[in-house]
Amino acid sequence: MTQISTERVRALVAAYGAGPQRWPAAERADALRRIAEDPALAAEIEDAARLDALLDALPDPAPNPALRVALKDIPDRADASLLDRLVAIWPFAGAGWRPATGLAAAAVLGIVVGVSTPERSLASPGSSASGEIAVYDPVANAAAQASGADFLETL
Repeated sequence: MTQISTERVRALVAAYGAGPQRWPAAERADALRRIAEDPALAAEIEDAARLDALLDALPDPAPNPALRVALKDIPDRADASLLDRLVAIWPFAGAGWRPATGLAAAAVLGIVVGVSTPERSLASPGSSASGEIAVYDPVANAAAQASGADFLETL
């Protein structure tokens, strides 16, 4: 009885092909003995040998020229500094003025809106003066609400 299992012979054929010359030398003799003992396994090896013959008859694939160019560029990209790599993934590479322009436009718009918005006039309910301007104090408002009084009453 041999020391190699049928599953191991199948694994050898799947990994190395049906030709015994391709199998590891340490397992080759035991695998050939197992194949000689098991006719069903021998039939599987013959099927695998036919498949190997078909695969060997295929022409070698020609590499894609674009792939060759991409592979030749790998060493150039590997030599790039960290700053060059960051610039390569930055979405505004080559147009560094775009983010700065966007930030400046947002700042100008905020200033214009802030300056052009008038203060709101809050007249007391009991007063007839319409020109009074109340200053909003969030601390005083919170204190007034905590005491139960209305903010406009505290003015």
